[in-house]
Amino acid sequence: MPSQRRVRAPSRLQRVIYTLRTEGGSRGQEAWAIGLGLAVGFSPFIGLHLGMCIALGWLFGLNRLKLYLAANLVNPLIMPGVLFAEVQLGSWLRRGDAYALSSDTFSLMDPWHFGLDLVLGGMVLSIVGGLIAGVITYAALGRRYRDSSFTRLTAAAADRYLGTSLTAWEFARAKLRGDPVYRAVLASGWLPASGALVDVGCGPGLLLALLAQATEDTHEGRWPPDRWPAPPAELRLHGIELRPRAADLARYALGDAADIQTADAREARLPEAIDLAIMFDVLHLIDRPSQGPLIARIAAAMRPGAILLVREADAAAGWRFRVVRLGNRITALFRGRWRPTFAFRTVAEWQAELAGLGFDVSAAPMGEGTPFANVLLVARRQRQSTTAS
Repeated sequence: MPSQRRVRAPSRLQRVIYTLRTEGGSRGQEAWAIGLGLAVGFSPFIGLHLGMCIALGWLFGLNRLKLYLAANLVNPLIMPGVLFAEVQLGSWLRRGDAYALSSDTFSLMDPWHFGLDLVLGGMVLSIVGGLIAGVITYAALGRRYRDSSFTRLTAAAADRYLGTSLTAWEFARAKLRGDPVYRAVLASGWLPASGALVDVGCGPGLLLALLAQATEDTHEGRWPPDRWPAPPAELRLHGIELRPRAADLARYALGDAADIQTADAREARLPEAIDLAIMFDVLHLIDRPSQGPLIARIAAAMRPGAILLVREADAAAGWRFRVVRLGNRITALFRGRWRPTFAFRTVAEWQAELAGLGFDVSAAPMGEGTPFANVLLVARRQRQSTTAS
């Protein structure tokens, strides 16, 4: 039976925001929400946009928050230009010519005809603009919704964080859905049939939560048997995380489905006979002299034939690597680290380091759908690892 975890009921505000963020979640509904929202934004009925979005969302079962956000893309900075274009378009449609730009035009303007031009032009621009936005959104969402089973799984895994904070829940939703490494772990066949999996630097435990949710889905008959290998039901999950707050989030999301240890990975207690070890975006945060000994320490606890998955950015990847480095600096600033140092390496350097520690290594790009130069190193332990010098 799947393990139990204590769940704190979300607050009323959390439930409201959850509803607003998750209602109308199909590909077509999201495209309709963006298209209709932009159509509302283009409409000349300023002051009624919020009520229109609420009514349209209720009528068509669309996401009201996305409707209103799309409507506000037409903001006060550009609204004067939009209204001018709508009046001119309405005039051209009704009389075959636009208003001349002169003081006489404004002094002689009939308010009734001006209002008709504004409404007509606004309706046409709303319909055309909304249709274009909806079609573009539908096309752009094609990759995200290509696998409804994975979308549902990531949503369920993210919901494990709902009772902690909305920030943690939103982060989990975005990360699990958008980062290709999570799909790769589930679909690759790397997961052992049983034994121990340790996630070194697990953060809030996103990968562990995804695996735990996949196991629950298997027990409840929701796993797509013809798509990916079934997640192993007897796999013991372990996480190591230095930051107490992130470790607490992982414990909340996983309960007794995983053992979460708050410790420095260089000194943490490792499970015996590891079958799969994972280090995603961890090694570059450790000073270069400590990287080899940490990998050697993990390798010493791994079974022969066990796999170590290392995701790092390729320092030789040009602008895509610079995007990764910039993102890391911004993240460090938010965490209060004003002068962060990182120990990135090229893929060739990582492969040489891992090979010297007793691994057979292959590399696969892991930046699909992102601007990042991420690479996944799949290292299989084939012999007794050596101690790093």
